[in-house]
Amino acid sequence: MASLFVTATDTGVGKTLITALVVLKLRRLGVDCAFMKPFATGCRWEGGELVSDDVEFLRHATGANDPVELCNPVRLEPPLAPLAVARLTGVSSAAWPDQCFEAFLELGRRHECVVVEGIGGLMVPLAKSPDLFTCRDLASLWHLPLLLVARRSLGTLNHTLLTREVEFNPGPDWRGLAFNDATPLATDDLAAATSPGLLAELTGLPVWAQVPHLEDLSRGTLEEWAERVEISGWNFRPD
Repeated sequence: MASLFVTATDTGVGKTLITALVVLKLRRLGVDCAFMKPFATGCRWEGGELVSDDVEFLRHATGANDPVELCNPVRLEPPLAPLAVARLTGVSSAAWPDQCFEAFLELGRRHECVVVEGIGGLMVPLAKSPDLFTCRDLASLWHLPLLLVARRSLGTLNHTLLTREVEFNPGPDWRGLAFNDATPLATDDLAAATSPGLLAELTGLPVWAQVPHLEDLSRGTLEEWAERVEISGWNFRPD
């Protein structure tokens, strides 16, 4: 099974949109690809169940029909890091890593490829089981290569380079950068104009996508932008 972990420099950068575009691009290339968001917080109640808006977007954008227990096993209501939710609500987080890993393996049995979206940035605390378990640990233990989503706006150089320096055991398997404008940017924004090229040079990573702020998130628009995704440095064909 081929797999990929989509992380970001921070929350609200655009991991979900980029995840959707990567899944759509892989399907255009003939790959049976599923998405997974192991942890989702800030969920809402609907029909007696917690629902993640990000997961619902990914379902509609990609046409996925995997059970929610597989594509989003841990759903929490407060809009906080998962471990913070556990502490706030008095719920044990110890079983969450294994629960998510089993769901990941099952998706791998059903599909050729799984694109996994993280939550927040790499060091977001997910659980204590018994040691601290972060997004970095998830990517490392699941042996996932990484795509880093970043802003183009001022401050992104520091945030992106710091994320690139996060230590892994074994070492991180970075494959590319993707830039997304989560909010509209001025046409004369110098940081936006220069940061992608500079970050590609400084990190040595290829740029997979550069997506402007999209007001229209219809399937047609997403398909159009998915076609522009350039997957480089990652063998997405299963062995």
